[in-house]
Amino acid sequence: MEYLCYNLNEISCTEDDTLLLSAEERKVYRTRGTDYLKTRALLKKEIARRTATEPRMIRFSYSEHGKPLFPGIHFNISHSGHLLCMAFHDAPIGVDIQQSRRLPRMESLASRIMCDEQAKRFRELGCPPDVFFDCWAIAEALVKWAGSTIWQARDFPFILHENHVEVLMQNGPQITRFRPSDGFFGAVAYKISACTSNDYAVQ
Repeated sequence: MEYLCYNLNEISCTEDDTLLLSAEERKVYRTRGTDYLKTRALLKKEIARRTATEPRMIRFSYSEHGKPLFPGIHFNISHSGHLLCMAFHDAPIGVDIQQSRRLPRMESLASRIMCDEQAKRFRELGCPPDVFFDCWAIAEALVKWAGSTIWQARDFPFILHENHVEVLMQNGPQITRFRPSDGFFGAVAYKISACTSNDYAVQ
């Protein structure tokens, strides 16, 4: 397993990057802007490096819930604020990053994404935003690993301990947590394999 984090504000894009986009992706680029182009170009270059494929030849298919797919590699992406994270593995993988912030109805949202025990612990702590977004990143990573959506997060229960995450699923994945930058929380869900784990700082 490996993951890469980027500060999109520090990434430049060129005319050559637009050539990597499919016709459909160019339509999306016109509405979503430069960060979309940077994300797609970076992702295709990283997949190309790992699959010996020309970046401009990479065309994605999509899962039922919109997760991009490409033959021969498992990957996942997430972005929050100005940060982008991509994760790669030789088996299914899910990654998520979240920027901590104040949200209305945080306690009720917690009950949608946390199991009863974790939601109880969250309330007992006084519903701190940092714990909420730490848990949100874990929940997102789990559902993305499974190919599901955040509103099915309670089907993938976990307990956040001080130094580790206890996944309450038989034969479930393990979680690696990371802090990509101040005020951000990240998590990767994956199963251990012969693949070497490499953790990368923000680029």
